[in-house]
Amino acid sequence: MLLFPEGDSTRRRHAHTRCVMSARRAGRLPTRDEWLKAQRPAAGEAGGGSVRRLLRRLGFG
Repeated sequence: MLLFPEGDSTRRRHAHTRCVMSARRAGRLPTRDEWLKAQRPAAGEAGGGSVRRLLRRLGFG
């Protein structure tokens, strides 16, 4: 299996299937989808970025 640390394909590494499955069962190796979901702000939380902050500052949000 190939792993891409933090999405950086220049740092790709290989891992044995048995090691990957063991780490997954132990909760130490999220899938890409699981990791992406954890990066999003939850509903009702302040999330954002510079565009959202700018729009709020201008009275649009």
